[in-house]
Amino acid sequence: MTNSVLDAIENRRSIVRFETTPIEEEKIQAILEAGRWAPSWLNKQPWRFIVVTELAIKERLSELVPTIFKLGVREAPVCIVVSVDPNEDSFHFIEDGAAATQNMALAAHSLGLGSCWIGTFAFKKEKKSAEEKIQEVLEIPKTHRVVSLLPIGIPKNVEEKNRKELSQLVYRNKFGQTK
Repeated sequence: MTNSVLDAIENRRSIVRFETTPIEEEKIQAILEAGRWAPSWLNKQPWRFIVVTELAIKERLSELVPTIFKLGVREAPVCIVVSVDPNEDSFHFIEDGAAATQNMALAAHSLGLGSCWIGTFAFKKEKKSAEEKIQEVLEIPKTHRVVSLLPIGIPKNVEEKNRKELSQLVYRNKFGQTK
C-alpha cells in the first residue's frame, strides 16, 4: 500500500549536513503549521516554536549539541527549537513536544527539505545541562522545557538506512507472542 503520508514516513532521513541556501518563508510557515497541528493531551498545545535564522545564535546553539550535529545546526538556514510549558500539560508535555517535532520533520521532508531531530530534554533538569544553556541563549523562561532542536535545510547528502524487519518488532495479543 502506498500513499503520500506513508511515503514521507518511510523516506524521511536524519540529515546532519545542509546547504546554506535560504528556505522560502512559505515553507517555514508550512512546517510550523504542521507542528501546530500535532496531537496533544486534551488538546493543550503546550509547545512554543523559536525559529532561529541568525548565524551568531545558531553558532552558540551548535556548541551545545553533540559533535555529530554541530555543523548541521550552523549550516542549516533555519533551526526550529521546540519548547513546552509543563504548566499547560503536566502529564504529557514531553510527548506533546515530540509529536510536534515529528510533524515538522515530516513536513520538511514532504517539502523537499531535510531535518534532524536533536533531543535536548534533560530528565532531571540538571544544572548547566545543554537544555538549560539553550534556554539561556534563547531567553526561554525557566518554567518551560526544551524538547528538541530541528535544523532544516537542503540536504548535502542523504544516507540510506536499514530498518529492523517488522517481524522483529510486532507481537500479537501478548508480549513475545507472534500468533
